[in-house]
Amino acid sequence: MIGRFTTTAPPGAFEPDLLAYARRRESRRGFVSRVTAALTGRPGTYVHLEHWTGLDRLLRAGREDPASPPAPAEAELLVTVGRMAPNGPPCDSARLVLLRAAVDHAADPDRFELNFGLLVGLCVPEEAFGGSLLLRSVADPYAYTGLLWWHDPAADERVRTSASWRTRLEGLAATARLTVDPARPLSAR
Repeated sequence: MIGRFTTTAPPGAFEPDLLAYARRRESRRGFVSRVTAALTGRPGTYVHLEHWTGLDRLLRAGREDPASPPAPAEAELLVTVGRMAPNGPPCDSARLVLLRAAVDHAADPDRFELNFGLLVGLCVPEEAFGGSLLLRSVADPYAYTGLLWWHDPAADERVRTSASWRTRLEGLAATARLTVDPARPLSAR
């Protein structure tokens, strides 16, 4: 599940509430992992990504704490299409990059997934690359969320400003409308 939050409150006021929400969710049965982050290019916009053992556990968690503020502006159920975490989970990273994609209905979603894999392959040789996750919406099989994480923001910048990165993004954009957002992980500790 991914929740997207938007606020006009200052980060110092909103982020503690968002992290308290994340900690409450972590305490529920069936919870596996999460990452909560602020989009650096969109002040006041946050994402919270959770992994659960099953849909029934996620639904129970929602019923147990239905009024947990803050409520996400948008929530979406997703399934994992691909995951590679050679250097730790995303919650341990210094930088996240989120890619939202709406694949053209005339295009082949498998082609998009392959092109995402090629983008990830460009990152793998970097020692500071943490890993990647590709998720597909349960409600819309043409909607994807990709996540790349880095232990060193400078390595992320170096890769994302390269001609190779632009070429790989063009491959993705040939089949989908893309939004790419760097993000700063929030620590609950």
